[in-house]
Amino acid sequence: MNGDFYLFLARHAAVFALVLLRVGFFVAFLPVFGSRMVPLQVKAGVALLLALIFTPLVAEKTDFPQNIWQFLLLAFPEALLGMTLAFLVRLILAGIQFGGQLLGFQMGFGVANVIDPATGLQAPVLSQVAYLIALLLFLVFDMHHYFLLGLGESFKLLPPGELGIKASVFKFFLQKGEIIFVVGLKVLAPVMAILLLVQIALGIVSRFVPQINVMIVSFPLTIGIGFFFFGLTLEILAEVLRPAYGEAVRLMPFIIQFFRG
Repeated sequence: MNGDFYLFLARHAAVFALVLLRVGFFVAFLPVFGSRMVPLQVKAGVALLLALIFTPLVAEKTDFPQNIWQFLLLAFPEALLGMTLAFLVRLILAGIQFGGQLLGFQMGFGVANVIDPATGLQAPVLSQVAYLIALLLFLVFDMHHYFLLGLGESFKLLPPGELGIKASVFKFFLQKGEIIFVVGLKVLAPVMAILLLVQIALGIVSRFVPQINVMIVSFPLTIGIGFFFFGLTLEILAEVLRPAYGEAVRLMPFIIQFFRG
């Protein structure tokens, strides 16, 4: 049995490599799996396991590349498709980080940074808290299962070798870049609006009661009110992210169609 399997892989090695490219870039960009907290060996193992599962489904439908140049022409669309299938979720999480960063600056935490375990870079404290909660909700909603299912469907609709790159792919993602601003403002705009009203109120107080040192009072007051309403905002975070994640899943068939050669 093992001999037949190894013989099958040897006969369809190029097809397996194309499948591995799509799966590997998908795993690298999908949240949780693509995090730096996940060891490289685990990522490689997940990608190889998924590639071994999908290769028998498409091996007979794929023409064997005749030379290295033909393989490279087929490899680039495969890698790009795997990346774009998970890219919309990255945009949503970037929106959460964007909103948290704006809120942190408004609360006076512009210099207070921590190491982001997903990227290894420094990120504002509130931005990182909101990002980790959004990532936890991604798992709670079982979105990783839906995306893995979408990856499997992509092999049914577009086996390796049938992909093509159109300009509409890049236009689509340029338009979807607005997700960063929409999600960030939906989640944290109420807190920022309240903090703006607090600053206006402090300005009025300083005008009528000049004896009060507003600079000293504003720092703890802004931080306290900001944390209070930030905690309340986290309670509705699930209601904002659930439709956003669902929209990303529903757009996967359209993304696959963009790559139809």
